[in-house]
Amino acid sequence: MASVCEVEGISPFFQVRQTDFGGRECFSRVPLKEGTVVLEANDCVGACIAHEFRKEVCHSCFLYRNGTNMKFKLTYGDVAELLTPEVKLSEKGFSGAGLWFCLESCKLEYLKRPHIVELIECYEILLRTLKIMQKKTVEQEPGPDLQVMSGEIIECAWREINNSWIPKIERMKLTKRLNELPFFAEEEYNCARFVARALFSLKHLDPQSKTMATFRTLQSNELSKITRFPVLLNFQIVVFKSLYVLLPESFRKDLSTELFRHIMGSEYGNSFGIWEQQKVLEGREFLGYSVFPRASYFNHSCDPNITKCRVGSTMLFTLNKDVPKDEPLCIDYSSLLSQPVVKRRQILKENWFFDCLCTRCVSELQTIH
Repeated sequence: MASVCEVEGISPFFQVRQTDFGGRECFSRVPLKEGTVVLEANDCVGACIAHEFRKEVCHSCFLYRNGTNMKFKLTYGDVAELLTPEVKLSEKGFSGAGLWFCLESCKLEYLKRPHIVELIECYEILLRTLKIMQKKTVEQEPGPDLQVMSGEIIECAWREINNSWIPKIERMKLTKRLNELPFFAEEEYNCARFVARALFSLKHLDPQSKTMATFRTLQSNELSKITRFPVLLNFQIVVFKSLYVLLPESFRKDLSTELFRHIMGSEYGNSFGIWEQQKVLEGREFLGYSVFPRASYFNHSCDPNITKCRVGSTMLFTLNKDVPKDEPLCIDYSSLLSQPVVKRRQILKENWFFDCLCTRCVSELQTIH
């Protein structure tokens, strides 16, 4: 029998419960009709557009026009009136913070977000530094031994950051800290933007909000992901060090290794892809990813009763069939429903680290054994 867990009040239509097998799952509170929108999520905590699509996707509504560049780039004039004594942006050399928009109205809507100039400053610092890095030829320092990976190796690496590297940085003058900046490329830069966005969101979220409560309780897939892809440990350390050296003090003071690891670990298992919107799923472009904590408690089924849909930057979760009271509410994690059962289960195991035992998989497995 599933019991109510600490996550409550996400939706009037469903309840998050602790299940007998140790996980959490969404169950309908009452009988629900097909077409019911059980959750509308517009409270994204972290999001990032893939670097290769940075000029082709609107950073406000995520519109994509078949590879056509967006026409409206952020300018210094757009942000000049938003500047505060704490935010340092210079007109000379301003690069637009890597932000492009489909319409002037979309750009203005983005700029209306509370405190957004703080995030723009972070983006501009990261972009300016990436451009400097791209002019360098640097030999990468060797990371941890990638032949073996374990929880202890991960903990040891972060202990070294906490006990040695951070205290050393804190003793340095700001100008000297730049000497400790690791080399990073586009992939690390993009991840740093995602983390900066998450730090910005968390900084200004109501501590008592449902979004904050659900973010804190998101499951981390750090160990599973890094064990499968050991190179990610050194990748994360490069991103963390880069942010710790570069971010303004108002962000850096919140950047603990614990929070960073939770942001990264929960993204591995809870992010939603930002996909090109077209009727045919095959061949769609993967444009980026985002994390909606309140929407992260839907489990997967290969016969889902919820269809997820993106409208601009909002995610809608709509019932595709009638459901009775106390029915598990499930989505499809990866648009893989057309794949054979063995292939589906393989993809889910490799990317989400579980063996799918939904009713469809169990039924189809019986026909091939």
